[in-house]
Amino acid sequence: MYEPYNYTRKIVGFDTFEGFPHIDEKDGKSEIIQKGAYSTTAGYENYLSEILNYHEKQSPISHLKKYELIKGDATKTVKTYLEDNPETIIAFAYFDFDLYEPTKVCLEAIIPHLTKGAVIGFDELNCHNFPGETKAFDEVLGINKYKIYRDRNNPVPSYIIYE
Repeated sequence: MYEPYNYTRKIVGFDTFEGFPHIDEKDGKSEIIQKGAYSTTAGYENYLSEILNYHEKQSPISHLKKYELIKGDATKTVKTYLEDNPETIIAFAYFDFDLYEPTKVCLEAIIPHLTKGAVIGFDELNCHNFPGETKAFDEVLGINKYKIYRDRNNPVPSYIIYE
């Protein structure tokens, strides 16, 4: 949106579209955390793709696709994507896994591709119902090494600036 002619900047989304593939003991005991929780409705993947295609058609260089949706367990698909695309430089990553293992594995995978000043966002950092995301953040990046920013009007999402 802010760089309509930058065809090298791409949005890549990773999702199972089937909910949580598995749970780790570090994810806590909340009733919300169950295998298959947060799955999408049938056909959602196609619906999302249609929305992104529509948005793309409004771009000044609409003949170039600047997004990719990758279906599957991100603990596997992120690594494969980065191996297949070693030129990848990440300036922004948003983590909405909610769980320990995918957050940890994917943070570790993207670190070699992060540019200085990259923004890493989290949807459930310091969230009582989803302690796994915070544990993974602490193990990989360290809670005391980064200032955590939040929107005063929406206290749940947060982000750091990778230095």
